[in-house]
Amino acid sequence: MSKDSPIAVFDSGVGSYSIMRMLQKELSDEHYLYLADRKSFPYGSKTHQELGEIILCTVRWLEEKYQPKLIIVASNTPSIQVLSEVQSKVKSKMIGVYPPIEKAATITKTRHIAILATKGAVQSSEIDNFIASKNLPKDIVIHKVDASNLVGLVEPGTFQTDPQTTELVIRSVVDPLLSKDKMIDTMTLSSTHLPFLLTYLQKLYPNVFFLDPAEIVAKQTKDYLTEKNILSSKDGKIMILTTVDKAGKLKPKGLKMIFKNLGLDTEIHVVNIV
Repeated sequence: MSKDSPIAVFDSGVGSYSIMRMLQKELSDEHYLYLADRKSFPYGSKTHQELGEIILCTVRWLEEKYQPKLIIVASNTPSIQVLSEVQSKVKSKMIGVYPPIEKAATITKTRHIAILATKGAVQSSEIDNFIASKNLPKDIVIHKVDASNLVGLVEPGTFQTDPQTTELVIRSVVDPLLSKDKMIDTMTLSSTHLPFLLTYLQKLYPNVFFLDPAEIVAKQTKDYLTEKNILSSKDGKIMILTTVDKAGKLKPKGLKMIFKNLGLDTEIHVVNIV
C-alpha cells in the first residue's frame, strides 16, 4: 500500500455516489474505486447473516484485486449491522456511514427528529444500540422511518426522468410521518440514496432540515489519511465497477446513463465478485 493506492467505495448500487461526490470535492487528488454491487441490491432486504457474508466477501475481493489504502462501506444498513464484525476479520481500515443523529440533536429546535433509512436498518436491534450509544438528551424524540420506497426512486433513475412520480412517492412516505408528529423539524438522510432526492425534499418540506452524512464521512477519511501520512499527491482518478443485476433490471448501459446524468461520464467495468 502506498500514498497513491486507491480508496475503495462501495454500495449495492448507485446510491453511495452521493458519498463519492463529497470525497472527490474534499479530496480531489485521491484515486477512487467505486463499486456498485448490483448483484447484491438491495442491502436493506438482507438478513444479518446474508449481509455479513456479502460485505466480508466484497471487502476481501477488493483487498485481493486492488490493495486499497482505505475501504468505505458507503451504506448505512451494513455499517450499522455488520461493519464492526467484518472489520475484525480483514486487514484494511474501514469507514462506515451512520445516521448523524448527534448533529441532528444539536440542530433541532423542536427536539423531534426522524431517521429515514431502509427497512433493514430501522428494524434492526443494532440501530437501537447505535442510538443508545450516543447518550442523546432525554427530551429528544426520534422516529425511525422505513424509506425503502425512496431508495427505489434512485436506483433506476426515476428521480431524473419522472418528477411527478418522484414527488408522489416521497409524499407517501413523509406526509404520514409529519401527520403523526407535526413537531419534526430535522430528518437524517440515512440511506446514501436519499441525498439525490434532496432538491425534492427541500421543495416539498421547506420547514424541515435534512442532514446528509457525506460531509462527516469525507472528514473522517481526510483525518485518517492525514494521520497515517498517506494523502495522495497526484491528480485523482476514478474507476467505476459494477456487478450484474440478477433481475436484469439495470444493465451496465443504463447504469452508465445514470452516472452521466449525475455528471460522471466514464467507462463502467463489469466485474464478478467471488
